[in-house]
Amino acid sequence: MALTADAQRLIDGIAADMKLPMHTSSVGELRASYAARMTAPSTEIHSVRDVVVPSAAGGVPVRVYRPTDEESLPVVMWLHSGGCVFGGLDQNSEYLRKLSLAAGVVVVSVDYRLAPEHPHPAALEDCRIVWDWLVAGPPEVPADVTRAVVAGESAGGTLTFALTQQLRDSAGSLPVAQVSFYGAAEMRVSNPEQRCLIASPEDCEWFWDLYAPDPQSRQFPDVSPGLARDLTGLPPTFVVTAEVDPTRDATEAYAQRLAAAGVDVNLMRYEGVMHGFATMLGALPQARNVFDRTVAFLAPILASPRAGT
Repeated sequence: MALTADAQRLIDGIAADMKLPMHTSSVGELRASYAARMTAPSTEIHSVRDVVVPSAAGGVPVRVYRPTDEESLPVVMWLHSGGCVFGGLDQNSEYLRKLSLAAGVVVVSVDYRLAPEHPHPAALEDCRIVWDWLVAGPPEVPADVTRAVVAGESAGGTLTFALTQQLRDSAGSLPVAQVSFYGAAEMRVSNPEQRCLIASPEDCEWFWDLYAPDPQSRQFPDVSPGLARDLTGLPPTFVVTAEVDPTRDATEAYAQRLAAAGVDVNLMRYEGVMHGFATMLGALPQARNVFDRTVAFLAPILASPRAGT
């Protein structure tokens, strides 16, 4: 199945503003052109606050979205897309406001360090620092941190998978659920035939070369979570994939292995759309469907405090 007409029009519009495929730009050009496409959010929300989480590297900026002043709401820690090379706190602002309101959650968006200035493991280290800070119940984020979820898109989805494995292996506080929108479970192209101007196979290789320049590192689960041998003991998982995505099959295989290991998994593939579609609310009906299904997935999990707390 080819891209839908809506998806192709969307890509054509992006190509009018940005140089595509992305790997044909320099890192600086890509960051600048992506930032230039961002628009101010229009959805009203109770509060938005920027905080810097202490770290040895000088702090990790986060942005906290709060739908009400209630201090016992669950939390979603959000990890943005961008190949671990571009993106930041201004990314997904409209989407995260809508998610906060619809799911009734405090959203904490993480501005993790980016490659090539900060290659692996910097991004994952920052995510772990923010997670540990968050579940300790910081006064800056009054919430029910016993009901905390990790969620991410693309590179953020990969970091989500890697973080939950790391938390399990180090006896950290696991999230009550994890959500990944087409996060690559392995740093390899499993579907070279699935290509378009967004996230082409060559784009993926370019991002991986910047993020994990040592090819040997891509054989370890903190870079390629799908290569982990033991997948038991991980939290309920919602995985979204796109038909036109060169990393699709490897990611779906990871979801299937999670299920075989006894993890509660909800895997959804969306036909006719490309990697990157899920947060494009208003542009693609499939994105709205993912949004609604994400809220529905989280609702029963976040309905009551974690057992034993």
